[in-house]
Amino acid sequence: MGILDNLFSPSKRRNRSDLEVLDDIENALKIGEVERAIRLTDEVKSEPNTFLALRMIIRSIIKMIWEQKEDPGRVRELLRGLIPPANSLFTPRYRALVLGDMAVLFYLLGDELNGDIALKTAIEFAGDNADTIRDILMNLLKYGLLEKAGYAMKRVREPETLDVVLVNLARLIYSRGEKEKAWRIVDHISTPFHRAMALYYLAEIEGGRNREEALRILNEAFRVVDEIEEPEAKVEVAFKLYDLKHHLLDSSLDIRGILSGKEAPPQ
Repeated sequence: MGILDNLFSPSKRRNRSDLEVLDDIENALKIGEVERAIRLTDEVKSEPNTFLALRMIIRSIIKMIWEQKEDPGRVRELLRGLIPPANSLFTPRYRALVLGDMAVLFYLLGDELNGDIALKTAIEFAGDNADTIRDILMNLLKYGLLEKAGYAMKRVREPETLDVVLVNLARLIYSRGEKEKAWRIVDHISTPFHRAMALYYLAEIEGGRNREEALRILNEAFRVVDEIEEPEAKVEVAFKLYDLKHHLLDSSLDIRGILSGKEAPPQ
């Protein structure tokens, strides 16, 4: 065996740091060598770095499909190679996010059955982690998979967890200018507290664009506040709404008026 064989033999490569392997994976993806990138995941030692490598690879494949730069048949072969490293993940959040990414890939390939299976399993691994569920839904929405985002919402066990996710989604999407999509999300929020908070965020964003529209959204939020049964939560949201109202109208905030209920909502 020559000197170069000794330097680059598999046993030598396995002693490399995860950072070196991740660099190799990134470079392989840049030149379209996806198969080599997948093989390199065997050399990654830590679970967080395996998770990072898988997301890099899957998102690179998704981009190829989205831009129609890759043959669907070849992508299906690549997917088979991703299953073993994906199954090696034990942290629920990692597994959920990778499966969510794989679901998007299946859907873009037109494989709805495997997409639904991957998405259902992703939501199960996400459990009640609102941040994880939000990230999965955002990825679906990014690729226009609105119906599948709705399917995922139905799989969430805790209604309040879903409401927290939907508030964050509506806020983010509205800030991007996708108003119609944001309002559709608000319509799915079940609890008055979270619905009022979503409207507060929408009005806050709109305040920098169109004051009259922001005040109109605030009016709707005030009507929702009346449906909140818990006194503490009701006061908390009302204070935020009145504070934003006075900011938009450039007037001072009357704390006593809020607490006594004498101050009227914006007209």
